Amino acid sequence: MSNYISYDFPLASPFTKEEMQQRYWKCLYTSSSEKMLHYWVALPQSLKPAEIKPVDFPEVGLVNIGRYITSDTTPYLEVWAAYERCEWEMNASDWLFKKLSIMGEKILHQRLINNPNGSGKFADVLTVKVHASGDEVISRYTIQKDYNPAEGGGNYFLLKASCASRDYAALADDIFFVVVNWDLSNRSNLALAELLTTVNLGAGSSFKVPLSWKAKVISENRMLIEHTIENVNYGAINLYFYPDTVVHSAEEIFDKCAERFHQQDNGITLVANELEPIQNDFNSNLNIDLFTCTGEITSRDDHMRAFYQAYVFNKNNVWAYIELVGRHRNVKDYHFEENKRCLEIIFSTMQISAH
Repeated sequence: MSNYISYDFPLASPFTKEEMQQRYWKCLYTSSSEKMLHYWVALPQSLKPAEIKPVDFPEVGLVNIGRYITSDTTPYLEVWAAYERCEWEMNASDWLFKKLSIMGEKILHQRLINNPNGSGKFADVLTVKVHASGDEVISRYTIQKDYNPAEGGGNYFLLKASCASRDYAALADDIFFVVVNWDLSNRSNLALAELLTTVNLGAGSSFKVPLSWKAKVISENRMLIEHTIENVNYGAINLYFYPDTVVHSAEEIFDKCAERFHQQDNGITLVANELEPIQNDFNSNLNIDLFTCTGEITSRDDHMRAFYQAYVFNKNNVWAYIELVGRHRNVKDYHFEENKRCLEIIFSTMQISAH
């Protein structure tokens, strides 16, 4: 791969409105019998449909719902639309990054976009891949997400525009225009894969979780949120709350809540890095200092290794410890991404009232 080459990542179109109208045409995809898969995309005049009937690609877990290719002698550009139905709620950006990993794409540039309607993070990504033939291909991806009204869950869509690396400089502006000018034609009223349900903490305090997660009170100051499907647990989020008359610092509540992982008789061990401050990008209503750490929990008896992440903060004289235990990131399933998204939803919707 040509490591010395720097590939531009345009974020604005250089064309005037009149140039755009002359340069592109609006393609309306209606070839699928399922209206929820219909979309529109702005394509260069030189691109024509090559495949319009859905084609399943099980090796990457995607269904192709449109491929468009250059039909004249100008530099070759290919645009490809695809989707996957996933049962549970996650960030569309995390879904895309997993697909890129499976497809062997190397990320050159990326930008993450927080959707203002609360449907999570989206991404715009430029990648490079060297194929077995030796051809080096540059691709730019963007994504959409929508509720699947027929089967439940969410439809996660990607649009990819690709060209040979040698042609990218000539096509970069066209590629940018294509990947930011497309949308679903028949969006549902729900921009999530699941409905959200409210969990009340009492005294006017609450947060939301996806409907597939179940909450139960363990003790007066502890709540457990579980993602258990057909009697198999794929993730658990523990919440502990202490008044600041009982614990006095982030380190103290962390030590108090994590001490159960260091009891020699239960065969469970936590190895984690130290708490560190991070920016609160989750919830502007929570004006807090936020701390986090990550690690791994191992169980001697269950032969289990689990991902661990904890967040600690103080709000209205209450210290909160929120802990996720679940599957590690892998290419076989989305449980890590679903757990991460649930944790983000808890933070983004949490309200803690003053007592």
